Amino acid sequence: MPCFYSIELKENSKIVSISGEEFHHINNVLRFKIGAQILLTNGIGILAQGNILKIEKNSLTVEINQIETKEKTYPHIALAFSLLKNKNDHLIVEKATELGVKDFFPFVSERTIRKNSGNTLEKFRKTILSASKQCDNAFFPQINKVNTFQGMIDAVKKSKYLPILAYENEKNRNIWDIFPKITQSICVIIGAEGGFPDAEIDIAKSEKIPIYSLGNHILRAETAAIASVSQLMNILLSQNRNHY
Repeated sequence: MPCFYSIELKENSKIVSISGEEFHHINNVLRFKIGAQILLTNGIGILAQGNILKIEKNSLTVEINQIETKEKTYPHIALAFSLLKNKNDHLIVEKATELGVKDFFPFVSERTIRKNSGNTLEKFRKTILSASKQCDNAFFPQINKVNTFQGMIDAVKKSKYLPILAYENEKNRNIWDIFPKITQSICVIIGAEGGFPDAEIDIAKSEKIPIYSLGNHILRAETAAIASVSQLMNILLSQNRNHY
């Protein structure tokens, strides 16, 4: 059942009106008719099933049949990533959203190629919205402002995440060595296309950030991000099958 976003959706909603881009997608792209079943989310914990009751020129009305309230489970996983060329950073945001990441911390490092622009965050938000609807995610992740490497570390710690860093030259320990059990929220840090320069690794070490390996192959940044989050989510699910 396709999922759509509704800011109006509440725990006690009986009728919800949908307009704007969501209406356009339902009515003009998918061409749903009256009576069609759809799933709605408000992005802050509620999923609802309903049927299209009425279609007007610029909006439609959904009758809500069933509402499910989700609860965030702890610990949370966040992801800090360098801006990447060729929209590969959007791939990171898309797949990490599907996997259940709760916060994103984009940054510009010494080796970042792509420049930050005025609409970077808005484009990331659209990617998050699309990915969240695709996987029926009741909680839309937060995208934080684009920062420097040091600024990102400060923001991650201020948000009560323990930062950890994936580094191709680390040979001695992997994620499972650091976290046989996860008891606090964690933020994975992934570098730019050229990896982390020595100066940034020195900063990470001075901040006492755990550094880990993802194996004996050199991975692309987007692959490293997806692999890291997947491993951490696997640990969380082994601790709690209902982790959401």
